[in-house]
Amino acid sequence: MKTGTCTVIAALGAAILLDACKEPEVRQEEETVAVVEGEPIRVEELERALAAEAAVTGDALDDPAWKDERRRRLLDEIIDRKLLEQAALRRGTGVPGAEVKRAPPRLRADSPGEGYEDLLGAQRLSPAELRDRLRRQLLLERLLSREVYARIAVTDAEIDAWLEQNPDFLRSRPERVRASQIVVKTEEEARRILAELRKGASFSEMAARHSLSPDAKVGGDLGWFARGEMPPAFEEVCFHLAPGRVSDVVESEYGFHLFLVQERERGQEVDEAERRREAEARILRDKTLAAQAEFLARLRTEAKIEVNEKVLARVGER
Repeated sequence: MKTGTCTVIAALGAAILLDACKEPEVRQEEETVAVVEGEPIRVEELERALAAEAAVTGDALDDPAWKDERRRRLLDEIIDRKLLEQAALRRGTGVPGAEVKRAPPRLRADSPGEGYEDLLGAQRLSPAELRDRLRRQLLLERLLSREVYARIAVTDAEIDAWLEQNPDFLRSRPERVRASQIVVKTEEEARRILAELRKGASFSEMAARHSLSPDAKVGGDLGWFARGEMPPAFEEVCFHLAPGRVSDVVESEYGFHLFLVQERERGQEVDEAERRREAEARILRDKTLAAQAEFLARLRTEAKIEVNEKVLARVGER
């Protein structure tokens, strides 16, 4: 029997770092958009979550047709987080201080260029406030690890059955590349950045500083992709670049791009042992997400949750 844990709270997305943890000084009834087991969710908290998401996604989600969906989705994420925090408190779940202390340096190390400082500035966070948010994230991960993930297992019989139902799964790997991008609005800006890169500037740092794409937060890293998974303009360049080389300026409907190919994998056959490992990972992921959703659904069923629909409809409109 094989077991696994998951450190990503999928149902919450990135909400733990996008929420607003400060309570407003004035607590008027109309400022409460929802109440979860007696704990209020303030309008300011939801508005900051909306603003933080808009800062990452750009103007696309400013379309009025998306506003109600955005409000409700982010409110649901905040409610889920509150329910998990309350459950952790009831169960006496804690996080060692040493683990909390290590979290900010790890985040800094994982943030390319000035990404760490950009996060603090964009969220208007002091280092102490960021440490508190990371503590809460670790708390929720520990709760889910104990209450949900530790009970999930994948057996050999389940892998056999899954592969029998998916006989064509991963018989071979196509040619793939791992690439990064920088995308800006004008060709002039792209060429200025290209000149800096040719002088030795770090691609990831330039992406974090200048790129308009959400992947700028990870240095422009697009991850691995095969042919047919990206727009043709991207593939035409990336599958002809040698690893370590930066492309010329490439225009697309999204703007003007520069690409860096980091690694390349040739197409190859996949042996049975790897097929089983990949199948196990798929099954484990699906079971983890289902168990997490079931756990949150149970918390919601047992909790008293009140949403002020009139206040919710006004959030983000002013």
